[in-house]
Amino acid sequence: MALQSTEVSAREKVLQTPKAQWEAVAAQDLDYHLRQFREPYRSTKALGRFLVSRAGKLGGCALDVGCGAGASIFYLSQLLPELQWTGIDLAGDILFQHSRTLFSDQQIHARLVSGDFYHLTDLFGGKKFDLVLSLQILHVLPSYEKALEQLLAVSSKWVVITSLLSEFLVDAKIETTDHTWPAEVSHAYYNVYSFPRLRAFCEAHGAKEVIAQDFDIDIDLPVPTAGGLGTYTRTLETGKRLQFTGPVYMPWKFVLVRMA
Repeated sequence: MALQSTEVSAREKVLQTPKAQWEAVAAQDLDYHLRQFREPYRSTKALGRFLVSRAGKLGGCALDVGCGAGASIFYLSQLLPELQWTGIDLAGDILFQHSRTLFSDQQIHARLVSGDFYHLTDLFGGKKFDLVLSLQILHVLPSYEKALEQLLAVSSKWVVITSLLSEFLVDAKIETTDHTWPAEVSHAYYNVYSFPRLRAFCEAHGAKEVIAQDFDIDIDLPVPTAGGLGTYTRTLETGKRLQFTGPVYMPWKFVLVRMA
């Protein structure tokens, strides 16, 4: 989940697309993925604190689904050194060639896999992970149920999700067209899903507990100068910062699902 500076990724723009197009977008947006290795986003650091405070000491095997170039793994593996990491991304053939050197330079051992998160159970042959991450993925999908079912199916203990969620029993389907991007990658979903319904879905698929926490960013972000999508903030009189991309308000939440 990356929300600092103009924290909008090409993978938020096109997700359920052919592999070739996915890779083309990743190549165009390569700096988005790589700059997170140089400076972890506030959301990544906040996610680390959330994990430690809620799940305690973590060990075993971890899977980051839709990991981009692996920047979240890069940061969290240093915070949680007992975990053995695997990352999967559909554009891995493009992205991992740039990040593998960064991992090796820091002697961080992670398995990086090119693959489709809609088929995790097949891809990993029934293997289960102690921790499964899905960061900024579900809200960009036309619907989340199939993807979430796969996340839950490959977890033996914990699933952590970051997404746009509200406390209403309402799913808001939001489609955008960013005219500053090439037409073939200009369409995006910024859906705001109902947390109570997502929680009920997890419980129906074996979850023992599902909790959520708002992500409140602690820095001001300017409006992107290009006029397209990209995270910026507006501050209320109370001091709380609201996050937007273009005309869309983004109510980010961290969600922790306990499977055992």
